[in-house]
Amino acid sequence: MSKLRIIGGAWRRHMLPIAPVEGLRPTPDRVRETVFNWLGQDCTGMAVLDLYAGTGALGFEAASRGAASVVLVEQQRNVVAQLQENKAYLLSKWPTAEGSPPSIQIEANDVLACLKRLAGAGKRFDLVALDPPFRSELMLATLPLIKAVLKPGGLVYAEWHENLFSDPTVLCKALNVQEIDALRHLKAGQVHAHLFALPAV
Repeated sequence: MSKLRIIGGAWRRHMLPIAPVEGLRPTPDRVRETVFNWLGQDCTGMAVLDLYAGTGALGFEAASRGAASVVLVEQQRNVVAQLQENKAYLLSKWPTAEGSPPSIQIEANDVLACLKRLAGAGKRFDLVALDPPFRSELMLATLPLIKAVLKPGGLVYAEWHENLFSDPTVLCKALNVQEIDALRHLKAGQVHAHLFALPAV
């Protein structure tokens, strides 16, 4: 069975099983290391939403690095079951010296429906991670719903098979904003990784 390695934080070096589902792959270690370097290696106190969570690589990594709360949204039943098992394992390994463990919630739901419900409930996040199935068009369907669940100045991390910044006007239109703060972009193999912020208004 394939494994996911937590890179940093309280659960550093812990290995987690990955559900045996075709096409399910964690964000590569090198990309995750870069992403959390972009975030200053520290997610202390952040509320994080991990959409299309899959292996949970981004959400669990954020929790390991101090996020106060993480919501992982995943629809496939056997993938959700593995996420639940990995959550229980990690929480059992939380170091007492680190204080209270993070709140980790796993939503077995369709991402688009979940985003609408979270927005309606007034839930807001500091960081939204968005990694839809590779080469799907779900990115374009999901982006318009992101603004409603972000705190002012909140960050979006997105992985896709195309460069979202190649035409910033298209991205702004999808997000329903006048401008974005394009913080970082990385191409690793066939994956484009992006970190950007919406205006703090």
